[in-house]
Amino acid sequence: MEPSDYLVKLNDILVKKQALLGEILDLTRRQKEALLRDDFNELEILIARKQAKMDAVDRLDRQFLEHAEGLKKELGIESLEELPSKKISGTVGLKENTAAVLDLLREIKAVDDENTACLKKKMDDTKEKIRQSAGFRKVSATYFQPRRGLTDSSFDEKK
Repeated sequence: MEPSDYLVKLNDILVKKQALLGEILDLTRRQKEALLRDDFNELEILIARKQAKMDAVDRLDRQFLEHAEGLKKELGIESLEELPSKKISGTVGLKENTAAVLDLLREIKAVDDENTACLKKKMDDTKEKIRQSAGFRKVSATYFQPRRGLTDSSFDEKK
C-alpha cells in the first residue's frame, strides 16, 4: 500500500472517531442532566449507550494503530511526528484531525469529571441519610418499646 493510501485510511478513521466522540460527548452531557434530575434509570440507559460508542472507538483505535504501523514501516520512520518531513499529501489533514479528536476528548473528560463529582456528592448524601436513619432506628427501638402491660414495672400490684 502506498503511503498516501495509508494517510487516507488514517484520516477516514479519525473522521469516524470524531463523529463517535461527538455522540459520546452528547451522551455525557445527557448523563449530567439525568444526574441533576435524579433519573437513575435514564442514567443507566445512557451509560450503556455510551459504552457501546466507546467500544466502537476502541475498534477504530485498533484499526488506526494497524495502519499507522504499516505507514511507519513503509516510510521507515519511528513516529508519525516525522511525517511532515516526508511531504506526503494528507499529512496536514492527519494533524488537524488528530487535534480535533484530542479537543473532543478533553471536552468529554471535563464533563465526565463534573458528572463523577456530582455522583460522588449524591452518594455521600445518601450514605449520610442511611447513617442518620440507622441512628434513628436505634433510638426508636430504645425509647419506644411496646409495653407488655399497662402498668409500669416498678409498681407492685399485690401487697
